[in-house]
Amino acid sequence: MERVKEPLIHITKREPMPLWKSLLIRFGAVVIALVVSAIFISASSPRDRGFFDYFGSLFSGAFGTERRFWLLLQNTALLLCVALALVVAFKMKFWNLGGNGQVLMGCLACAMCMYYLGGKWPDPAVWLLMFVASLLAGAVWAVIPAIFKAFFNTNESLFTLMMNYVALCLVEFFIAHWYPTGTGAMPPLTDANLPTFGPGQAGRSLPVILVAVIVTALIYCYLRFSKHGYEISLIGDSKNTARYAGINVKKVVIRTLIFSGLLCGLVGFLLVGSVNHMVSSSMDGNMGFTGIMVAWMGKFDPLIMSGISFFIIFLERGMAQVCTDFGFTSEALSDIVVGLIYFFFIGCEFFIVYKVHFNFRKRHGRKEPEFSMGAGAEQGGTQPPALPPEPDALPAEGNGQTEQAPEAVPELPDLPETPPGNKKAGGRKQRTKKEEN
Repeated sequence: MERVKEPLIHITKREPMPLWKSLLIRFGAVVIALVVSAIFISASSPRDRGFFDYFGSLFSGAFGTERRFWLLLQNTALLLCVALALVVAFKMKFWNLGGNGQVLMGCLACAMCMYYLGGKWPDPAVWLLMFVASLLAGAVWAVIPAIFKAFFNTNESLFTLMMNYVALCLVEFFIAHWYPTGTGAMPPLTDANLPTFGPGQAGRSLPVILVAVIVTALIYCYLRFSKHGYEISLIGDSKNTARYAGINVKKVVIRTLIFSGLLCGLVGFLLVGSVNHMVSSSMDGNMGFTGIMVAWMGKFDPLIMSGISFFIIFLERGMAQVCTDFGFTSEALSDIVVGLIYFFFIGCEFFIVYKVHFNFRKRHGRKEPEFSMGAGAEQGGTQPPALPPEPDALPAEGNGQTEQAPEAVPELPDLPETPPGNKKAGGRKQRTKKEEN
């Protein structure tokens, strides 16, 4: 038989790893990524900056001043809210890639209320209308692909992705309509701004942080302890099982996407009403796509996602300061380094779940790949003994062909003869009486 060569590398799934060990691996991956990026930045810097200056600039960009610290927390809160909005749909395996568009629609609805009603209505009434309009705009932008998915089984990934571009064009249209002679940018609106908790950046950031804390607790309880959360998880595991359990899958899909869109609209309300007081086509900051990564890296757990959001914003703000201190004028380098760190962090997830085996053995002083006989081979890679030829395949005389041996006919046992006169059942009794006489 032919010897089957085993692959040099094969991958198997690990047993569940202890939590402390998986956290240690992730921490090690982050440290290695930071060291590699520090070497790359310090070697290519046009200024005379050292290896350890990289880490000083990184932490200075995130925690250097009080304002930077509060901006770090504020941006973390906004990113976390978007990620929580997406994770509700992801638990159901509805891949909502339209977070950017839903946030932009919430921003646009809030800006419209401020533009048309600010200074004309009382501020509390405008605030309430801004809140309701932003949530409804985000929900409508999310429920459209949900309806098509529920009733026509369309591809939700492409549908929600295309909706992003429609939302972006709508924002640009209204900006050009409101300020036709401008540069395409909208100046900050001064009327109907949301109140703050005090002067400075801390007072402006605290409302956003407080909302993020409430939303995180709400989503955690919603997914863990509510009936709706159970239905979402069951549909994500198997739609057929959910139908068998009496769950209306279409209803749950539409309801869940409405909830997801409401949260994205809430982020738009905070961005325009509390943070920027204006709207632009780039205001979302690609939080919809970054939120996807936060949800996946956080294993759909709101508490873990909080830490992941903080880590990502820390990298973004810190790397911006690194590029400034090291003399780089392009922001693309910051994105490259952040992407490199993402690569290390996400790559370690593979080694947490899977194990890589290298099949080598030593022969004549060198390593050679092991061999096996398919699925029945031993793990050591040794060859099993050759099987003897089949007993019923005999060589034929005069040629090299084989002939099948004739099958032996089994012999039947001898049966006692029956007298011709005793064919009926009563013959045995008559013969017994004659023998007795």
